[in-house]
Amino acid sequence: MQAIVLREQQAVPEGLSAYPTWMARLLQARGMETREAAEAFLHPCREQILPPLLLKDMAVARDRLLQAISGNKRIVIYGDYDCDGVCACALLLDVLRQMGARADCYIPDRETEGYGLNMQAAEKLAGQYDVMVTVDCGITSVSEVALAKERGMTVIVTDHHTPGAVLPGADAVVSPLLGDYPFAGLCGAGVAWKLALALDAEKAEPLMELAALATVADMVPLLQENRALVKLGLEQMGKTERPGLKALMAVAGLEQGPDAQQVAFQLAPRINACGRMESARIALDLLCEKDIGKAMLLAKQAQELNERRKRLENGVVEEARAQVAGMDLQTHHAIVVCGDDWNKGVVGLAAGKLAEQWGYPAVALARDGENCVGSARSASGVDIYAALKTCEDLFIRFGGHRQAAGMTLPAEKLDEFRTRLSDAVKAQRKGEAPRKQYLCDSELDFADVTAETVQRLNLLEPFGMGNPSPVFAAKHAKALSLRAVGAEGKHLQCEFLQGEQQRKGIFFGGGHWQGKEGVYALVFQLSLNVFREKTTAQMQLKYMTPEPENMQKDMAKEALAMAVSARTAQPAEIPVFAEEMDGLMQGSQGTLLVCRCLETALSLHKRYPQAVFAVGKADDPRAYHTILLYGMSHKACAPFRHVVLCDGELFEKAAWQRACPSAQVHVCREGTPAKKLFTAMKLEKEELRACYRTLMRQVPRDIVSFAEMAGVTRTQGAFALAVFEEMELIEFEAEPFRVRLLPMHKRDPEESALYQLIHRVLEA
Repeated sequence: MQAIVLREQQAVPEGLSAYPTWMARLLQARGMETREAAEAFLHPCREQILPPLLLKDMAVARDRLLQAISGNKRIVIYGDYDCDGVCACALLLDVLRQMGARADCYIPDRETEGYGLNMQAAEKLAGQYDVMVTVDCGITSVSEVALAKERGMTVIVTDHHTPGAVLPGADAVVSPLLGDYPFAGLCGAGVAWKLALALDAEKAEPLMELAALATVADMVPLLQENRALVKLGLEQMGKTERPGLKALMAVAGLEQGPDAQQVAFQLAPRINACGRMESARIALDLLCEKDIGKAMLLAKQAQELNERRKRLENGVVEEARAQVAGMDLQTHHAIVVCGDDWNKGVVGLAAGKLAEQWGYPAVALARDGENCVGSARSASGVDIYAALKTCEDLFIRFGGHRQAAGMTLPAEKLDEFRTRLSDAVKAQRKGEAPRKQYLCDSELDFADVTAETVQRLNLLEPFGMGNPSPVFAAKHAKALSLRAVGAEGKHLQCEFLQGEQQRKGIFFGGGHWQGKEGVYALVFQLSLNVFREKTTAQMQLKYMTPEPENMQKDMAKEALAMAVSARTAQPAEIPVFAEEMDGLMQGSQGTLLVCRCLETALSLHKRYPQAVFAVGKADDPRAYHTILLYGMSHKACAPFRHVVLCDGELFEKAAWQRACPSAQVHVCREGTPAKKLFTAMKLEKEELRACYRTLMRQVPRDIVSFAEMAGVTRTQGAFALAVFEEMELIEFEAEPFRVRLLPMHKRDPEESALYQLIHRVLEA
């Protein structure tokens, strides 16, 4: 159960041998096997976009709309309130009006109507319009379409969602999932744009930018014709004449044409915020507006709604995290949170953040009277739709796919739902707890972390679903500098050495690694950093973990960490505990193996490679099996069920029992590594007295200065401090280092249980 996972490495096809190995592997992972396919992927063009009439029923849909336009019929486009639906409405409305049609749009209200075509809307619209075209919805609306047809409407359905067992009885049903269309990945606006192309290609071509925006926002695969559509659409967006897009990019702070990442994280959220917070009509009017002044007002309104959305989302996420803090994440393998006053428009976003943080599938629900309405997001490879399907009898409404879903259920069923969903996740994972993993495309040596590599990687853009931004792994990276930066030191500026190659990086959210020297395995992406007109490659770290086998033994650290926890003078009974350890390490959660010596930790790491290897602290509430080196009891606050002191008692049992009150604390007999540590720590009485006199003269700033002043090793210095604290002569902390002298009184080192233990073991 390792966090870093490399894609399966197969032999590079001969057709890709002309590319660097790392590039060939990236292309191979994206389905390329030949040089021709690779070149087509790296250089998308207009010819890769398929003719619209290949779509089933497209010719019928085109002819019905041309007849409606020539007959001066009233046409309504029925859309959805997300970015895909809004863009689909805007581009089809634009073409129809350019062609002289009497066309309008209708977008249902998220709060009162929900997603898709509904009976009340169908009844109302049938009295006002002659033709209805659905975009990004309608393919499962059998009853609603039947009602519209009964009221005399011509109905054209365009959609990209999964069809039901029965198709609606519309005049035309256009979907890439029907018939023999070669590519199933179009989004709703992509299908709508194909309809616009069929109606009038010349008028539709400039609207590719809206189809591209929606394609990125809706997270459909950026492969095949979607790749060409987005690449060309983004280029078009960079020189757009559409006032709404200009205004939207201006409020987002984009001075140049956006890339796919900027569309996904800066433009799309502002469009989506309108439907989440107030009305999707604001976003539609923005995209359709012809006057730049009015467009700027609408864009600022979208900006304000997005800021409000972020505030609400942050509030919901914080409350949700507080609920997670009280959960038993060993018993429950899915997170289900619920709030009385949460906004239904942001619970899906909150579920996504919880799933991202914890690696557990997450459901966030807003209580609405007697019911709860919410969204689910997958994690750790769990098919969330399949897991929720096992709870379907609890739901009033339910739908979704492998990665995400939505549901409504009675509030009284919430506890049952929480238990059954967790059981379904456990069944999928065969009892193993979900755990976030970092899938890497390949290893990349520091020698290849160059500006040239980044420029070649740019040929793989646009990145998105189906073509994610490449993620690399690097091993044996020695930390030269780990420095916290940014507000409250949340981020990490870092520099590593691999062989003779030195590289810099940034780790957003990694500030807690500051100063922790060692050798690491890294997960990172690449970007360019421009400083003083010099362009270099920079690693953007996603994850880092110590490489235990490359750690350097440091007896002073071993002694210092042990000394902080050995704060009781009452020796505990020391049972033998060895054979039972394998039983405790079954499954994936609940056991903490506390190691004072590197040799002990490495032997356990070899025996239990599935366990987390941690240095200094173990505070993950999921309580995965953990091997803890240099751990201090007061920094272990995870709900472990078993704590094993693997190097002997060392008078720590009581401290670990306080730190993990629900755990059983087991003790192994001290072995050879512990005895070596004791030998390195040992001081005689006169040496201890000399150390104490040193403290009386000057309080040290750290363990190094104390050892130098006292003329002992750092390991012996740590032992001396532990003995002095046990004798109530000082108080001290290891991180951050602090020593405070207590009132002097006469004591004998023989009164120290730790002193007695070390001498007893070494003299035995």
